[in-house]
Order: sequence, then structure tokens, then C-alpha cells
Amino acid sequence: MKYVKKITFVFVLAVSSLSAQTLFDHDYYASNLNSFSFFNPDLAKLTQSPTEWQDQQLHFRWNGYLYFGDDISSQVSVRSRLFTGHQWKENPNGFRELLTNDGLAFNSVSKDGVGVNHQIDRLYIQWEKKDWNVRLGRQRINWGIQNYWNPHDLFNQTNFFDFDYIENPGTDAIRITYYPQANQSVEVAIDKNIIASLYKINRFDYDFQFLTAKYFREFCLGFGWAGQLKNMGFKGEFSYFQDDKKREINEFIGSISLDYNFRNGVYLSWTYLYKNNTLPFNPLELYQMETSAKNPIPFEYNFMYQAQYNVFPLVQVGGALIHDKNLDFVFINPQITFSIYESIDFMVSSQNNWSRISNETKETQQTIFTRLQWNF
Repeated sequence: MKYVKKITFVFVLAVSSLSAQTLFDHDYYASNLNSFSFFNPDLAKLTQSPTEWQDQQLHFRWNGYLYFGDDISSQVSVRSRLFTGHQWKENPNGFRELLTNDGLAFNSVSKDGVGVNHQIDRLYIQWEKKDWNVRLGRQRINWGIQNYWNPHDLFNQTNFFDFDYIENPGTDAIRITYYPQANQSVEVAIDKNIIASLYKINRFDYDFQFLTAKYFREFCLGFGWAGQLKNMGFKGEFSYFQDDKKREINEFIGSISLDYNFRNGVYLSWTYLYKNNTLPFNPLELYQMETSAKNPIPFEYNFMYQAQYNVFPLVQVGGALIHDKNLDFVFINPQITFSIYESIDFMVSSQNNWSRISNETKETQQTIFTRLQWNF
């Protein structure tokens, strides 16, 4: 809490002292997410959990931007969320504690039935001039090529199941980018656990990238591409991890995807991910699973199919299907979004998963979501 106050005070002081020299802009949105969960009765009895529960979340996000002349800018973003319902009240798997694991997060209200959490997930200053860009502070370092399952996202791995975190988490790092030519770039990024570089180049109408890193205790090499295969989008992303003292098995993880937009507006995509090293998977911990570049999803062979279609100009339907090779895990995620007004969207979605438990496939959990979002 004291750490948050100090950083906030320094930032406000800097803004006040430079206000005559700066430009300021901001945007924000608010959303209301409701969820209704249904749990397998046999598993509920085994784990002493309820068979159904509800959760509510009110979310307000504010993004502030400061521009100091032509070369220097900064951003601060704060997400504030009010929680009620089962997860906050019963605190399964340490839900409350996970909210404050971050040094820039705290709970301003923490009562049995309601909690309010605040988190600063962007806080950086940036210098940009000609072919150089330097960014220092909490930021999103997005090196992945795929929409999901990114072996190159060493710093910030996307979690497909956490769909409500639109911006995705940031990391405290310094990143330096240099553009030697219009079709090339070199990036170097460093945080407390990772030192990495990424080289990008466009050749033969394809974007290629090459990754090198010291990732915690491992060395990492990666290669990826994005381009067109006839009329389809074609992407690949691969990483190889080797323990620096050969204490653990070397790991290879790679993903390939194809996507296609039909003339009638239907969008289809297919993604396949392979990883040679897997750990035992507990289906009851799917939504608490910690994702990383080495573990975007827990199985050896993984498949994802997605579809989207605007049935009307203001109504979009879509969905995703995920499964492993042996259908030990199946996940289905239908969704429909209504654009009620130019700044208001309403979404209805559900996440349904089946897992093989004791040689029998069972529906483990079904969750229905509704979300109303206002963009300002």
C-alpha cells in the first residue's frame, strides 16, 4: 500500500510540475460482468464445493496519457473492480490474495460480502525519436504472432480463459527498439527474470522474427512468421528452451495457425500447438492455471477452432472449440455480442468444459457470462 502511494505521489508531482509543458489525454470505460457457474455434482461432493454459484464484478478502467514535447510521453492505467458473490466471499484457491500479489495492487474495501481492488497495470515513460524507442516501466511486451498460445510471449502470456482482461497484464521492464530500415526492427527487453531480444524483418511478403533470450534459468531460441498461403492467413511460432545447467529436460513448444475471411463476412481460424513436456493437469484448477510462454495450455497436442460472423451490422456471433489429442479435455465457448449504442456493448457467453476423470468423460463446469460495457 505504501509503495502504491509513493509511486502515485511521484507521478502526480511530475504531472503538476510539467503541466505547462505537456499535453494530456485520457479515456476510460466501465463494465458489469455477471457469471453463473454450475459444477459437476460428483466432483462438488468430492471437493466439498457448491454445485452452483454466482459472481458479480463492476469494473472501471482509466487510461491517462501525457506528452512532453515531441519525444517523450508516458502512460498510467488503473483498473478498479468491485467484487461480490461466491469467489470473494468464500475465497476459493486464495482468490483475494491473488488480487494483491502485484506490488501495485491493493484492496481498498475488504469485507466478507464485498471487496474493491485497484491495480496499476500500466505505468511507463517513453522516449521516441527517429529510429529509436525506449520505454521504461510497467508495460505490455507483446512479441507473440498468434492470437493465442504464443511461445514468443516471454513477458506477458495471454490467457484465453480470462477473456474479460482485454488489455492483458503488463510487466516491469525496460524495452529498447531500433528500426535500421523500414522493414526491420531490433528489440531488447529486460525485466528481473528475463533478458531477451527480438529481430523482425519482412521478406517475400512474409514477416519473420527471431528470438533469443535468457528466460529465468534457461536459454531460449525462437523463430516465427506471418503471411499469406494463397488466400489464407498463415502463421507459425516456435521456441526451444534449454536449462543453463542441464538440470531439467529441454523443452520445445510450437504453434501453427490458418485463418480465412469469406466474402459473406464469416471468419474461421484453426490453431495447433505442440509441447514436448507436460505436467499433470488438474481439471479443477483450469481457471487458476498460471500461463507462460512454456505453458499457454497444459496438454501435449492442442487444437483450437474459432468462428465469427456478423449476422446483422450490430450483432456478432462467434465461438471457440478447444481440445487435446485424445479428447481428455474439451472446451466449448459460444458468444453473442450486441452493439446497443455506439459506445455500449452487451455480450452473452458461456464456457463449458469436459474432462476425462477415472476413464470417464464428465462435464466438469459450465459458466454463463453476461457483460455490459460502456466506452467513453
